[in-house]
Amino acid sequence: MPTHAEAMKRKTESLDELRKSFKEATIAVFADSRGEAAGMTVKMMTELRKRLREHKGEFRIVKNTLALKVAREMGIQGLEEHLQGPTGIAFGYADPAAIAKTLLDYSKEQKPTNLPRVKGAVLENNVYDAKKVQDIASLPSREVVLAQLLSMIIAPHRQLMGIINAPGRSMATVIDAWRRKQEENS
Repeated sequence: MPTHAEAMKRKTESLDELRKSFKEATIAVFADSRGEAAGMTVKMMTELRKRLREHKGEFRIVKNTLALKVAREMGIQGLEEHLQGPTGIAFGYADPAAIAKTLLDYSKEQKPTNLPRVKGAVLENNVYDAKKVQDIASLPSREVVLAQLLSMIIAPHRQLMGIINAPGRSMATVIDAWRRKQEENS
């Protein structure tokens, strides 16, 4: 059995890791990892972690008291209702929508338990419920948004180039038609 000093050291290390994760994460999604009957198996947990890593994320089971303490230190209020019972947190370090979508999709695949069951999330120091997490998951990925934005920026330039080039094309078409007519008459 660990001594009190060892236990406090481990608790301090856990708090430091949680602080680092909350500070660096773009999103933290809270999920029930146990459910009513049996909880997530090691195999399920490993598969979920693998999928989250593909999107620069991680999934950790945390003590509610430690997560609540770190959240309060960071000025995040209103997490109490999401930190009831066994809780896992999916931290995302890149695209928040991808992490939320991955977690929700994985949960839907796990019939009949649907674990982990999303409880809520923190995004930019704002607390959201499970419904809002579904809304976040439905957002397009960062890459899609950037592509759409780039397309919107380029579109007026393309139109302008088309307008500028139109008289030249028209003139070339007229000259080409005149040349063909001259060749036919000769």
